Amino acid sequence: MKISFLIHTVYGIGGTIRTTLNLAGELANRHEVEIVSVFQHRDTAAFAIDPRITVVPLVDTRPDSPGNDLENPLFSQPSKAFPHAEARYKEYSQLVDERVRAHYADSDADIVVGTRPGLVAYVAQFAPPGAVRVGQEHMTHNHHKGALREEMYEHLDAIDAFVTVSEGDAAVWRDKLPLPTTRVLSIPNSVPEPAVAPSDGTGRTVVAAGRLSAEKQYHVLLDAFAKVAAVRPDWVLRIYGSGDQRERLRARIDELALYNQVHLMGAHSPIEPEWAKGAIAVSTSRHESFGMTLVEAMRCGVPMVSTDCDYGPREIIQDGVDGLLVPVGDVTAIAQGLLRLIDDEGLRRGMAKAAADNARRFDPGVVTKQYEALFAELVEDASRRETGPGIAPVADVVVAGDGEVTVTLATPLPEGLEQGATLVCTRTGVQSDVRTFEFDGGGAARIPAGEVFPEGQWNLFVEMATTKVRGRVTARVIDQRGAMHAAQRPAGGGPVHNLVPYEDKAKGSALMLRAWSRPVHAEADDVRLDGMRITLTGSLYGAATVSDAPSLLLRRRGKPAGELSFAGEKKGEHGFRFTFTPVEAVAAQLTAHDVWDLLVRYAPNSKPVKIGKVLDDVVMKKDIYSYPRIVRPKRRTGSLVRAMVKRALRKRPPQVRVRVYYTVSNDLALNVVDL
Repeated sequence: MKISFLIHTVYGIGGTIRTTLNLAGELANRHEVEIVSVFQHRDTAAFAIDPRITVVPLVDTRPDSPGNDLENPLFSQPSKAFPHAEARYKEYSQLVDERVRAHYADSDADIVVGTRPGLVAYVAQFAPPGAVRVGQEHMTHNHHKGALREEMYEHLDAIDAFVTVSEGDAAVWRDKLPLPTTRVLSIPNSVPEPAVAPSDGTGRTVVAAGRLSAEKQYHVLLDAFAKVAAVRPDWVLRIYGSGDQRERLRARIDELALYNQVHLMGAHSPIEPEWAKGAIAVSTSRHESFGMTLVEAMRCGVPMVSTDCDYGPREIIQDGVDGLLVPVGDVTAIAQGLLRLIDDEGLRRGMAKAAADNARRFDPGVVTKQYEALFAELVEDASRRETGPGIAPVADVVVAGDGEVTVTLATPLPEGLEQGATLVCTRTGVQSDVRTFEFDGGGAARIPAGEVFPEGQWNLFVEMATTKVRGRVTARVIDQRGAMHAAQRPAGGGPVHNLVPYEDKAKGSALMLRAWSRPVHAEADDVRLDGMRITLTGSLYGAATVSDAPSLLLRRRGKPAGELSFAGEKKGEHGFRFTFTPVEAVAAQLTAHDVWDLLVRYAPNSKPVKIGKVLDDVVMKKDIYSYPRIVRPKRRTGSLVRAMVKRALRKRPPQVRVRVYYTVSNDLALNVVDL
């Protein structure tokens, strides 16, 4: 097979680069491998690259290079294909779009692998038509902004497999963002056998390594090591890495008077000789998608004391066997873990041997076999879809005014198979949730108006009674007009529901159903923006009644939770109206990209329900219903003198953009983003 990895840059230093090179090098033993580096910012790569791997740089950003692309007019034009909410969006341009598109237009790759969210989106859009498309997640579901996950949905839905580095994270992706035809699984990163002899464990050095960033919580480590140094002053701590927290950590070391026992060593590559100098390794991260440093230390025969953060450490370390897991942010527990290994040499040596033995499961050869098995299965699946036995039904579909959906075969089934055919509907992410409907003599299957489908996306297949062979239905003509009357259908006190057929071009024009089903639903009827003022009018459906004093709730996604409440008014028999400003949401902003969901508490003791727009024929609202953005300065802080200095320097004050928009589930949300 020919395998192509698409990476931000292969010329830098980072965990994604290292693990990609490890995997690519091992695959090169049996396959043709290329690494497509979007950017080349230096002449040579920081890590050694196996000469059997073909490296293809696309955009040259070296200032002194004859092929420098910085002056290309397209370089300054924002990308049209890279997700806007991706952290590196500002680095991507239409030039990058064109270079990636052009490379894969002429590619004969069998497998194309994207190594970060934006590049997974590129793979979904630009990989060769016959290639298997694979996305890798080197962070975690919870690490990404809600806006990015929403943007990525259509791209993740279009690829063949999505691979995380821990099973814990894979489970979260499967639960929070179910994908109907995309395999979501975990394969760990690989770490090769070190080129140095294992640690002999005789030293008195504790080693930590990683970016000097807030998420690594080195300030917690320093406070813990102060407790260690107080009783074991002959032990020292070495911290390897570079980052924006260096000066802060230096100041804390001085404040704790640890300057003789704690040393900031800077970045080192290769790092293995430094691990081997240690008797104990330590990690105090707030979260780890995997934990490359943990495996590196263990492969060098060094037991690890690590915080038990999501998700990697607990899947790498066997607590009490080859290392110790301690609570996140617990200074005392970290100190106690270090002292336990410092004071018990026998335990330390036993864990060191177990660490070296157990970490072999992350050897590139072992991990690569998992990838090869996945690639082989995906290639076989693709081949079966293209050439294997089966049927390829094409159908027209009509939605009646009362909600009945009729699917009519537009082309005849193979002779002898037309008897007893059924329409099979399966819900994405819930394989056991199946609905079947018989075709009549005219080739039509009817889904009754009263049939309530659980909310979600549904795949449509035709299944042969005799052979049980299924074929995904391809859409020809879709008449959705009846869905436009969903708001007028009597609910009868039961759940509010709507079933809308649509064409999914990412699945080869597959016919799909989007179902909404809610016991109580608040439909957004009208959204008006007047300066900073937002007026929202809606209607309540289902077994519920609007009180004279409904409340609008804004709930912040993520942690810590936050909620804002605004009083509203009843309009007519079932309606409500709220007029509010987003000033409080801006004032409560915690991240550069806060997302607030909009809910209505229609009566004083009622459970709030999300406000959305689902009772019509438009399956995806977010790109169709667009409201004006509000741009406003952030709250001024600091002294009048600083404000005057900023004005004198003609610096634009910090601003935020507030946007009301529809999510992928067609529910309303409010987004506060730093500009």
